[in-house]
Amino acid sequence: MRHVENLKEHADMSKGFETESTKAKKGARQPQKATAAAEIAEIQQSLVKHFGDIKDPRVERTKKHQLTDILVIAILAIIAGAQGWEDIENYGISKQKWLAEFLALPNGIPSDDT
Repeated sequence: MRHVENLKEHADMSKGFETESTKAKKGARQPQKATAAAEIAEIQQSLVKHFGDIKDPRVERTKKHQLTDILVIAILAIIAGAQGWEDIENYGISKQKWLAEFLALPNGIPSDDT
């Protein structure tokens, strides 16, 4: 009888260390579908909206570009692999037509000095 109990314990041990929480995590994580084009527009607007609440510390007379535009371009450029300010400016210039769809860009793409 003791031998049968040992076999049951051994069989249970061979299942690994899965707990209820790991089972829940496995069940909660579903494979993600590819992002649809409609969702990209929502992401763009979300970026603009979230950065719109940041207080702009610059002096009013020196503002040529909107802070939101600068931040969104910088973040997108960094995600795309930009390594410095010139790369960020070059990214903005190369994507200006697309960026203009959701950013104001009243004076075009900010320079690397901005």
